[in-house]
Amino acid sequence: MLFCILAFAAAASAASVADPAACVVQGESHLASQNQMGDGASLEETPWPEHFQQIRRVPFQSIEELLDLMKPQSKDGRPLIIEGTNVMNASKWADIGHLQGLLQDQKVVVKRSACSKFRYFDMKKNIGQYTFRAPIEERKQTLKEFMMEAEEILTEGRPERLYLQETLSGHAEMAEEFASWAWELLIRVSQACGWGLPDSNELFVGMPGAETPLHFDERENLFFQVRGRKEIVVFPFTDYLRLYPFPTTHPCDRQSMVGSPVSPDLEAFPRFQGSVGHYATLKAGDLLYLPYGWWHWLRNLDNLSASVSFWSTTPSNNLSGGIPATFTPHMLTRVRRNLESMLAQQHGPEHHDATMLELRQAILEGHSSDPRLTMARQLLTAVRIDESEQQDAFLLEMIEGRFGIDWNKHVEG
Repeated sequence: MLFCILAFAAAASAASVADPAACVVQGESHLASQNQMGDGASLEETPWPEHFQQIRRVPFQSIEELLDLMKPQSKDGRPLIIEGTNVMNASKWADIGHLQGLLQDQKVVVKRSACSKFRYFDMKKNIGQYTFRAPIEERKQTLKEFMMEAEEILTEGRPERLYLQETLSGHAEMAEEFASWAWELLIRVSQACGWGLPDSNELFVGMPGAETPLHFDERENLFFQVRGRKEIVVFPFTDYLRLYPFPTTHPCDRQSMVGSPVSPDLEAFPRFQGSVGHYATLKAGDLLYLPYGWWHWLRNLDNLSASVSFWSTTPSNNLSGGIPATFTPHMLTRVRRNLESMLAQQHGPEHHDATMLELRQAILEGHSSDPRLTMARQLLTAVRIDESEQQDAFLLEMIEGRFGIDWNKHVEG
């Protein structure tokens, strides 16, 4: 049972386009104006609350020194920015023509938001059968088409934004570019930290103001800023309750209903006031280590700001030595998430909201024989939460503010 509750999530997881022909004459001049940074579309950095903390920065000296630094950093699970690694040649990418030359006429994924927020969702995860309105549109465009439409939006002052988000596997035309990246550094860091090898890359190119609402990934991420500036705020995985995640049966699983740390709805999400963000403005050449589970919010400050993620898997909890005497806050956070998924599976994902509300009612009314409460208490006992009062508090914290609400109000972010 203990193995199940800790490993459940891992097992469960195992619009019209501008016509480029109509813009061919003026389009070439528009694209040329975007080749270098400083096109007048840059934004100011966000002034963060005084209790937020800056993410630590260190200069790159050598791979050996970086390994000595990253091993304890990864063990502690804290973000870090390394300057000057040259994982990619940022000076080449400063000219957007370099990327144009790489992708040529290949179609890539471009997302469109009516405002500036790009909330991730996955309809395959809508096992709870929620009524859901997709907050963004997605289509395929060439880089040239994407850039021309982005320039048109900026010129006309329209509120919508575009964001290119392309998985790089299968792009054989970029083979020479891939070969120039500092794979020795990336691989040795992954090995030294006990992760899997980097096995997935994604390219992000966005308009100024394009914003990714708060979410977390279940992988280790070495995130390289290769062009322009991007601001980021991160929160520990253990701030799970303060970030009010959507239900695990919702299309926005792993997403925070708070959405933006810039303008949180503290009436709906009062616990967010107790969170402490860690912030930075990434510039071209910065390599960010983003640990497993850390919530993150990002916003492009410059036009056509570009980043590449290098994702690695995280080893599962090793229980070969038996049940630990104490569970770390990180492990208990996984327990919260996995317990919720197990309750959904047991009582039907389409009834998940009702199940959680009935569980809450059973706790508040003292119905200790309720089957939902009995199951939850058995699982919590297995992870060393023995006292019924502690168990009830643990469960109520999982439910309050997350169930019995209109989730669509918080999808946009």
